[in-house]
Amino acid sequence: MYAQNLCRPDISFAVSKLSRYLNAPKTTHLKLAKRVVAYLNTTCNYGIKYSKNRINKNKFSGYADADFASDTSDRKSVSGWIFMYGNGAVSWRSLKQTCVALSTPEAEYLSVSDAGKEARSLRKLQSEFLNIDINDKNNSIKIWEDNRGAELWCRNPAQPSKSKQIDICYHHIRDEVKKGSIVIGKIPTQHQLADALTKAPHRERHHELMLKFSGYSSPKI
Repeated sequence: MYAQNLCRPDISFAVSKLSRYLNAPKTTHLKLAKRVVAYLNTTCNYGIKYSKNRINKNKFSGYADADFASDTSDRKSVSGWIFMYGNGAVSWRSLKQTCVALSTPEAEYLSVSDAGKEARSLRKLQSEFLNIDINDKNNSIKIWEDNRGAELWCRNPAQPSKSKQIDICYHHIRDEVKKGSIVIGKIPTQHQLADALTKAPHRERHHELMLKFSGYSSPKI
């Protein structure tokens, strides 16, 4: 967890999954934990590299994703989000949602809402460090989402019959989008960096996303 919290977003999903069994771990969980440790040992030279970004100078960008009903025991979905700055990851999270989502757009909407809380904190931090007006819409944070339905719910409360069951605490994202402090953008799934925080992708996909998290185009040896 120490490594995951500080500099290894690529193991966030694995650590989140294993942490659910801390109270009553079994031999299977110990074997899987050892695999994570072995992975860290073989990739101990990886880190996060921050560099200048002339296009998005002094701007954060976020990615939010969800894996709908992935937990077969209670059918709760897994949320994942990550924020980038200077081409490197600065904040990330992988967690199981607290309520059962009834559809993929709902699961994605809950994930974006959780990412929106972090975006508000980053905006405050940005305004303090760079003397930027926190109410200036030009300094908004963009969160990329790969589900069209969730993106529309964030911008427009259309089709209330499909979203009225969502707890009111998640609808704060609509206010932030309306104020212009957060912008929701549509992104293809293959470019969704938060994908690795919601599931265990195949090796090639995991390696590709890990390099993007770290700001490298190739492994650092």
